Order: sequence, then structure tokens, then C-alpha cells
Amino acid sequence: MKVKSLMTKDPVVIELPATRSYALELFKKHKVRSFPVVRRHTGDVVGIISIKRVLLHPDEDQLAMLVKRDVPLVKPNDDVKKAAKLMINNHYRRVVVINDENKVVGILTVGDVIRRYLSKNEKMRDIEIADFYQKYTSVIWRGTPLKAALRALLLADTMALPVLDDEGKLIGIIDETDILKDSEVVRTVKSSELVASSEEEWILESHPTLLFEKKELKLPNKPVEDLMTRELVIATEGMSVYDVAKKMTELHIEQLPVIKGKDELVGMIRDIDLIQVLIKRRGK
Repeated sequence: MKVKSLMTKDPVVIELPATRSYALELFKKHKVRSFPVVRRHTGDVVGIISIKRVLLHPDEDQLAMLVKRDVPLVKPNDDVKKAAKLMINNHYRRVVVINDENKVVGILTVGDVIRRYLSKNEKMRDIEIADFYQKYTSVIWRGTPLKAALRALLLADTMALPVLDDEGKLIGIIDETDILKDSEVVRTVKSSELVASSEEEWILESHPTLLFEKKELKLPNKPVEDLMTRELVIATEGMSVYDVAKKMTELHIEQLPVIKGKDELVGMIRDIDLIQVLIKRRGK
């Protein structure tokens, strides 16, 4: 199957130079996680900008400083397997599709592959997720403050974490968007005491300080359980790639906790884990 059959054609792009506030307006308008970034006068690809990078760097107004560069590029006639390998090997959720002139003609995301292929391919009913889900996953306690939860998400390099109660039982899931949507950018004034060399100590006898304004991301003083999703959608080891892809498509979710028995958490299955089936199927 070719990339052009699954990609989103003519995606919205952000042209550089651009500001952080302009990007935020586009994210709100189009309700997506990322945009391709191009040079204004040439249209050449620069990279990708994600909503998370914008929100986590509130003090940087120039978008060029936040762009993730060296993004995987594919052509419309490339095989989808090539795109899947690039996503998995580079830990990217999307590849930019360009033509021979290095101009953006589309974007292919993990979600596109799930919705337009895996959830519609009956052959995927015969393949269980047991070989693909994450068997070692980070978890978080329900009482963890949101600031610590966001840090845990970043360190785990994941979009969501299962939430456990005091007895270690699975009671919810917290997504990065759950945390970030309840945040706000605030202006703070900080101070730094000026330091002089030993020859200039007489200049700073009064210990003057330098005051500067800084923008910071402020999270509410709430525990994870206040924002987590309680109505869990789960998977089991014996479920097929088709069934899980179908659930993800119908419910607009990107990961499911995997349980064994009644409620024993044994891992997580992410949409990017599912696309491994494109390159690891027996006989392929």
C-alpha cells in the first residue's frame, strides 16, 4: 500500500517566521497536535511543531526556536511500511509527505494508519496484540500533584500513564492533554544578585539585583485523580490488532491499558505499537 492512499492531503502548514501565539491560535482552530513547518518564501520543509513543545516553553516567543527539525520525510509513492519504520525507529508519530521539489503535499500520522487501514483490514483479526504491547510501563499514583505528573510523563516519553490507587489497582488514566489543557501561562518577576570579580567588589557593596520578567507554565494545585479519565477502555492480551484499532478509531483514543484476568495491569498498547504489525508480520 502506498503512502498517498492513507495520508492527509494538503495539510495546514505554519510558515516561518512565526510567533508562538500565532501557532497557539492555529492549534485551537484546527484541534490537532502538530503542524508541518516550512520557510515562507520557498515552501521548503523545516520541521514539525507540536502543541506540547509550544506549551512547555512559554517563555520562547519565536517559533523557529521550538521547531523539531530533521523530521522523517517520505514521498507519496513510498510504501506505507517505509513510513511505519520511520515513525517507530525515530519515535515520531507522523511523517511529512513531500514531492520531488521538497514541498509539503501531505502528512501521514499514526492515527491515519490506524483509522484508514488497520481498523478496516479484516486480515488483522487473525493477529493478536500480545507481540506488540508495552509489557513494561510507567504508572502513577492517584495523589500525585499535576506538576510531578507532567514531569513523569516527560521522563517516560509517553503521552499517557495508568493511574493506580493506594492498593495498586488500576483506577484511571492521565493523558498529557488532560494536564496541559488545565494549565495557564503566567508572567513572573524573578531576581538575580549581581556578582562581581574580586577586583570589582567595591562596585557591588550594596548587593544590587537584576530583576527580569519570565513566562512560566502554571499547573493547578490538584492531584492526578481530579483530572484523570475514570471510564477506562481496556484491552486484553488475546485481543486482535483489528479490534484494538477499531476501539481506538471509534472512541478517538491513542492508548489502552492491557489487563490480565479481572483487573491485573500488565502493560499498555499504544497506536504506534499497533503499526509494528506492518513490518513484523510473518512472511512479510
